[in-house]
Amino acid sequence: MPSRLTLLAVTLLASSSLHAQQRVRVDPDVRKSVVTLNPFAIFAEYLTGDVEVKVAPAVTVGAGGSVAGANTDNYRSLEAKVRYYPGEKALQGFSVAGTLGLASGVGYEVDQGFLGDPKRLTRPSIGTELSYQWILGPSSRFVAVTGLGLKRFLGSDNNAEFLGTEILPTARINIGIAF
Repeated sequence: MPSRLTLLAVTLLASSSLHAQQRVRVDPDVRKSVVTLNPFAIFAEYLTGDVEVKVAPAVTVGAGGSVAGANTDNYRSLEAKVRYYPGEKALQGFSVAGTLGLASGVGYEVDQGFLGDPKRLTRPSIGTELSYQWILGPSSRFVAVTGLGLKRFLGSDNNAEFLGTEILPTARINIGIAF
């Protein structure tokens, strides 16, 4: 009989020990990369996402991309990003980013104040973003990000108007994974 009680006690102790090990929180600082997507934009036929890699305690480099719509007139962009985290915990908290990229979309020839036929135009872009990023959960894998920014389209093409604007506001409400 004592051997059954001993076996039961050892089993409970081992189970308790394993359960306690599963609850140990992983320090978010061990994460070196983040991949995020905007799940809400999908309903508007818009896909946008970002990839970030820690290169210093306060700096990440990465890329962001967007595609709007499924037809040939859709907007597309791809940009490189350098992000600075003033709290010196890269991938976590408040950040300021600079972006440099290319954007492609429908533009119109402007002739004496009138818009002509649409055509696909590609422009370089430069921009900035302010964001806040959280790494959450016991394993520090879930990522939530929110941010706002501005993007300026550069260059010209024979008096063509690109997307009807030179400056485009941007927003991020992304979720993703850290590893």
